[in-house]
Amino acid sequence: MTDKNGSNDSKQESVPRPGAALRRIVKRFWNGEEDSATYKRIFHLTWPAFIELLLAAMFGLVDTAMVGRLSPAAISGVGITNQPINLLIGVFAAVNVGTTTLVSWNIGAGNNKKAGFVGRQAILLNFVLSLVMMTIGVLATPAIMEFMSNDPIAVEHGKVYMRIICWSLPFQAVTMSITAAMRGCGQTRIPMFYNVAANFIDIFLNYGMIYGAFGFPAMGVAGAAWSTTIVRIGACIAAVCILFFWKESPVRLRLRDNWLPHFATMKDLFAIGLPAAGEQFVIQTGLMMYQKIITGLGTNAHAAHQTAAGINGMAWSISQAFSVCTSALVGQCVGGNDYDQAERYARFTRRLARLFTAVVAVLFIIFARPLVGLFTNEEAVITIAIPVFWIVAIVQYVQSSLMSTSGALRGAGDTMYPLYASIFGIWIFRIALAYLFVNVFRWGLNGAWFSFFIDMCIRSYIIKRRFDSGKWRDMKNKKNGIDDDMDADAAVM
Repeated sequence: MTDKNGSNDSKQESVPRPGAALRRIVKRFWNGEEDSATYKRIFHLTWPAFIELLLAAMFGLVDTAMVGRLSPAAISGVGITNQPINLLIGVFAAVNVGTTTLVSWNIGAGNNKKAGFVGRQAILLNFVLSLVMMTIGVLATPAIMEFMSNDPIAVEHGKVYMRIICWSLPFQAVTMSITAAMRGCGQTRIPMFYNVAANFIDIFLNYGMIYGAFGFPAMGVAGAAWSTTIVRIGACIAAVCILFFWKESPVRLRLRDNWLPHFATMKDLFAIGLPAAGEQFVIQTGLMMYQKIITGLGTNAHAAHQTAAGINGMAWSISQAFSVCTSALVGQCVGGNDYDQAERYARFTRRLARLFTAVVAVLFIIFARPLVGLFTNEEAVITIAIPVFWIVAIVQYVQSSLMSTSGALRGAGDTMYPLYASIFGIWIFRIALAYLFVNVFRWGLNGAWFSFFIDMCIRSYIIKRRFDSGKWRDMKNKKNGIDDDMDADAAVM
């Protein structure tokens, strides 16, 4: 296009200069000292949570590999316990999400005393709930395992594993409450220490109790369950001791504190957390049906699925770490009524989560076969698992966006939309499409995982639309979570 003098200047000016696109990309990620301070704060909270969750996932994979060396039926048997156990643990999500949100709001408002009170109430409530879940789990184990699989050997392994694990639920519930409170304070390093130490010990005990090393009897699948139970007890004791003796903790435990239940505070916890518990119920019941579709493909396919799910869990730890960070930062900003900074943290965290998971996705594609080979020597299982790993790699970008943005909504107290997204994504899309792809189109395990990818895309879209609407800014006033409560203040005193 020329100007009136016939010159071509406007066209030349529209041609991008060399490196302009790269500069725009760099500027999107970093634009001066203000951005630098934001990233520094995000990394300060994210890296301990990332190390904790990544090592937990890696140690979980090692556990899976140890059990997998026993037989495909053993790994399948342990695998079918995951969703039922997570369903029981999901009840604690109501308390834990509410705890992180209310603690962060009060820390942001400068009310450390009430933040500590919320932490104590969360521990009490989760402990009582855990006793109920433990009883249900122990009594219902046979029926649940027979529902989950048609393989009688896998069912027997599952019964042994789940019944033992259920005895550890009270200890796990208390540890989760303490971790949730600490994260709400923006303290992610202390939970990292006791959880990572617990996982290192778990590896040692697992090897000894599964195979009969270090003087332990060889107990197979039961050994894996007992080692996990022992480690959870130890982690609980460590977490409680830290809150009793660490004087600098914003959330402290003291015997002279009032430990009586305070129902107004528990109501606040449930007002925020019940949708999160509902979300976990939807997710875990949906995954139980999803697992049942996959177990119908046979033991080798289910073993391949467990391997891919374990690797995806390791990558999930990155997204979850950013979600933890976002919840704490957004919650503290909301508590201090700084909504613009809350939105800034949410967007920057999502950007970083996508960048990190993109790198992980490339590594999954390149090293698919060696990764599968860590868990099984069965060539039939390896052949089925490798194409699934490519789908797992593609999922990472969408999964990271979903997790980080959901964390932002939870930090703001907007916990209903993650529930809506899970209902829509899992039950309407994943379950229905998995059945269609597996049983009608005969795409096997690849079809099941493709339905998982579609589910993630749907949920990520719903959550992003909700966040972009800005309606999460009104949630604190609707919940009244950090209003001065005279009864709560009296209980603290």
